[in-house]
Amino acid sequence: MKVLSKDDNDAAMHIYFLKLAIEQAHLSPKAPSNYCVGAVLVQETHSDPDSELPQEDKFKVVTTGFSNELPGNTHAEECCLLKLDTLLAQQTENLEELVGPVVVPAPGTETSLLVTSPTTATVVSPTATTSTTTAGSSRANIGQRSGSVCSITATFPGSALKDHRRKEWIMYSTMEPCSTRLSGKKSCSERLIASGIRRVYIGVREPDRFVQNVVGVENMADSGIEVVHIPGLEEECLAPNKHVL
Repeated sequence: MKVLSKDDNDAAMHIYFLKLAIEQAHLSPKAPSNYCVGAVLVQETHSDPDSELPQEDKFKVVTTGFSNELPGNTHAEECCLLKLDTLLAQQTENLEELVGPVVVPAPGTETSLLVTSPTTATVVSPTATTSTTTAGSSRANIGQRSGSVCSITATFPGSALKDHRRKEWIMYSTMEPCSTRLSGKKSCSERLIASGIRRVYIGVREPDRFVQNVVGVENMADSGIEVVHIPGLEEECLAPNKHVL
């Protein structure tokens, strides 16, 4: 696991997002059997290191989450990803209002889907015709039909490309994403690996209060995710967990 360097050009921004995650952790309902963790999913919208754009334009918050925010004994990172799925469903619904039913390509294809922050994505529809459709500030440029399926390039305000790798997305979590769930649910490290998120910043490793030998960091690193520890905020990250530590 890497450690964030104070010489990192974006160090202040990474610390800022971890502090947002700490705020989320304090919203977690306290229970004797779980930690209070906060998470923030961010998109790096301009990954070019030579970009002259101000830092606040380089990183956009996509979703936030905290332990047990959503029903079903949910963890913070899990909530971020579930909210992301909801955003995707909402934007697919918006597109269907413009062009009819949308056939969403399977993950792993080169075709992309819509999520958050201005950009363009491609989807397909069996009912669309060749035209350009505008509804409010949303726009869909419909390509030439080929048989029963035609290609559609759509632009939505506040949306970003979601491809199966999610290369531009970063998760910030106050605590190491879990490697084992006592409930039997999929662990957060497994969820992050499956999502394709490329980088995870954490405030502290998971204490061994509930699970021994936590290897969330190792599992993610072995799967190609860059895991970075942000030092100096350990006490703040653990503060919401005084009820169990």
